[in-house]
Amino acid sequence: MGCDQAPIDLTNPDSALKLRSYVWPDASERMGRVDAAIELARQSPPQVVRQDAGDFVVEMLRAPQESGVTRVLYHSIVWQYIPDATQAAITSAMELAAADATPERPLAWVKLETNRKTFRHELRFRYWPGGEQEALLACAHPHGAWVEWLDR
Repeated sequence: MGCDQAPIDLTNPDSALKLRSYVWPDASERMGRVDAAIELARQSPPQVVRQDAGDFVVEMLRAPQESGVTRVLYHSIVWQYIPDATQAAITSAMELAAADATPERPLAWVKLETNRKTFRHELRFRYWPGGEQEALLACAHPHGAWVEWLDR
């Protein structure tokens, strides 16, 4: 399940065309990935609600969590666009949920975001219980062209 303040219904051909219009004309490989994503969304529409990310994360983390299921917050190339107050709300909500994580009801935070110091796109991961340290897993192209997994 996900959220967006202005979700796009990719089952609507006009909306899919609008999304395709944001891809540069010479980026044929990226267009192929967008077309594949549009087709996947048509076959199995994702659950996306119109909601602020901070409110969404708080709400989702308050919902009951089934035993044996890992709850995951994942985001990619969005953090830099989220207002500071919303970033703080999400971080606080994750810290509160992490404190309650158990081996039967674990929590993970997976993010592919731009390192504002190096401008590399880094895949980072935390897992609770025990997620005191964030792990850098890989560097990646922001549009999915490649992933460079780091040796660990």
